[in-house]
Amino acid sequence: MGPISRYSRVEKLLGGLDVANTRGLEIGALATPLLRPPDANIRFVDHADQATLQAEYADDPAVPTDQIVAVDAVWGERTLAECFPGERFDYVIACHVIEHVPNLIGWLAEIAAVLRPNGRLILAVPDRRYTYDLLRRETTLSDLIDHHFRAARRPTPGQVFDCKANVVAFDHTDAWSETPATRTPPHFVTRAYALAKARESHDGAYIDCHCSVFTARSLLELLDGLLELQMLPYRIDRFHVAPVGSNEMSLVLRREPPGADASAARAEIRRLLQQGRDTEGLALDTPAPPSKHQENDAQLAQLRHALVEMQASTSWRITAPLRTLTKTLRTALQKLRTD
Repeated sequence: MGPISRYSRVEKLLGGLDVANTRGLEIGALATPLLRPPDANIRFVDHADQATLQAEYADDPAVPTDQIVAVDAVWGERTLAECFPGERFDYVIACHVIEHVPNLIGWLAEIAAVLRPNGRLILAVPDRRYTYDLLRRETTLSDLIDHHFRAARRPTPGQVFDCKANVVAFDHTDAWSETPATRTPPHFVTRAYALAKARESHDGAYIDCHCSVFTARSLLELLDGLLELQMLPYRIDRFHVAPVGSNEMSLVLRREPPGADASAARAEIRRLLQQGRDTEGLALDTPAPPSKHQENDAQLAQLRHALVEMQASTSWRITAPLRTLTKTLRTALQKLRTD
């Protein structure tokens, strides 16, 4: 059984936030914003305008295009501060967006530039173990540094190829099933197709993909690494692992002033990592269901253990002469049959 949270999704993401008296910004809301006017004073930003997004998702049954929000600014080649000159926000929301970002370090810095001091960055982040990224390796600190120095503002050919070539037919319903699959999930596309999409990316096309891949532990370790390098202008406010039946981790960061001492922020992350628990006390490293090979190995180990115990027993020693006689008779019978 996986972690069962006592908090709702909204409580994890918006807990303690006075949306009626603050100014917010949501990134990549599409048709499912966390907040809408007039309930909140909130603006919306995306990588394309509303009409372009409606055309882009016209054939996607999961996105009701008539409900895609009006986009206040397009964030692509311009910085976020250039999108909203002179404006500052009390909070920024990004649900299932961070994994699509080609330059995570630069993205976090641009958001910090429009947040007021102590403002909140509210993130919903998929855990690789419960998504089609199941078989992909987690993003490393080296990956983040490389993408940052390349100043990528659209997914790189390498990110596109890695995502397209390695995603599989698997989601959170499979992950939390009481009868987990015993075979490797099939890939969605061929490597040849992935290479073609990477080539399109190289030629200038914006190919959306999961540029980064996380688990609960790997995400915290990346944040700690960025803090150590003084490349993360935030501290953790709270962090929740994906609960049973979901693929979504919840992370709330607080904007720190430039040059702030990161020792307290790092100490909090290391505490969570050392305890192996999130803010609520739920385990970071939920055991994955055993594969068929693991089940077979476990059964073989049990049989070997039972054999060792039997061979060490008194009855095994007493019946040794009888087993020797039986083996001799079987050998003699086999010889007579061949003669």
